[in-house]
Amino acid sequence: APAEKTFDLQGAPVKIGVWYDDADPRTIAEKGPAEEAQIKLIEAAEKKYNTKIEFVKFADYGKYVENFTTTSLSGTPFADIVLLELFWAFPQLVNKEFIQPVDEYLDLSDAKYISWMKNGGSYKGKQYGMTDSAPSPYGMYYNKTLVQKLGLEDPYELQQKGEWTWDKFREFAKSGTKDTNGDGKTDVFGLAGAYGKTKALAEQLVYTNKGALDKDAAGEIKFSMNSENTIQALQFVSDLYNTDKSIMQPVPEDASKEFIAGKGLIYAGFSWELGTLLDSMKDQEIGYVFFPKGPKADKYVSYTPFGNMFMVSKYSKNAEAAARIMDEISLHDEGRQLAKQSWESSYPSKESLDTRTQMADSIEYISYYGVPDGEKLFEGVVTDITTGKVSPATAVDKVKPQFEANINKLLQDSK
Repeated sequence: APAEKTFDLQGAPVKIGVWYDDADPRTIAEKGPAEEAQIKLIEAAEKKYNTKIEFVKFADYGKYVENFTTTSLSGTPFADIVLLELFWAFPQLVNKEFIQPVDEYLDLSDAKYISWMKNGGSYKGKQYGMTDSAPSPYGMYYNKTLVQKLGLEDPYELQQKGEWTWDKFREFAKSGTKDTNGDGKTDVFGLAGAYGKTKALAEQLVYTNKGALDKDAAGEIKFSMNSENTIQALQFVSDLYNTDKSIMQPVPEDASKEFIAGKGLIYAGFSWELGTLLDSMKDQEIGYVFFPKGPKADKYVSYTPFGNMFMVSKYSKNAEAAARIMDEISLHDEGRQLAKQSWESSYPSKESLDTRTQMADSIEYISYYGVPDGEKLFEGVVTDITTGKVSPATAVDKVKPQFEANINKLLQDSK
């Protein structure tokens, strides 16, 4: 094997850019095992590369990219390694050559690199993103106590048999929608709602049916809201809302509160919401599962638009060394083992822990947030098909010209 390439930065710092506090484990007051482990890696890297590793915070999230690009064009990017949202990076910052690929610096066949990093952090066959952990997955919490009381099949057991499908979910949600006090009004719904409301629910159903909003089957950026898989998912949302009425109506501002109050069997949300739910539902047992598989899907996957990864500034004077340092101070397998240990102490049952563990290895990226006004336009579609009772095809046709124009603008502005 060739000798490892050596670097001597002669005391010059390597800067890592973020937008939040406590990115540097050395400055955290109460250090846990992960912080202690990373501090050792930082100290080793500083000695090996003869450098000082600095975490640089630029707190204005809304102007973060502007700051990065402006400082880069001046010849001195505010950081050598920059934490970026994926929808900032692809395609804009890649096409404008503000960030550079890391394929030649890393052996991506190494098992320490997780699928989330390789799937979410790559663009047109090149690897740009670096991360050692997947983001918080999005799934379905369910009130197991209420499920047992109503005599319904447990979603986790269905999931483990591969039978947690749209049909089963629809049947489950309908069965859980009840007028329990006989006043003629539904007071318990199959679905209390979702974090991000019905738009986020619809997103998950589109993608868990192998649909998309802004990518064709080959992965190219293109309007795809009118694809068969996506229309099928939007029709399913319409059926849940208008035909079955198993989604709480009107849609609550904060569906988690309705779930906590026992007004819904299911609440769709991120894994980081677990602590609040457990604290608020001490007398109830909570389960956690993937979204059900759509008819076009062959496996359970959790999707998120909120992935961010570390990327190398094209304008960095020490780009290769910075990339290698970032890789060497990342915890990789050790970090994931520590994360699993923390899940073991926080998840309420071996079943919910099993789902969370599966999700860590089965998470993929929703990219359409990068399209200007993409969220707003899709939210309009979801409003039309639910409260407006418009057909999915008609609702999609209504936004198609603007969505396509915004995709074209995105691609044009990225040149």
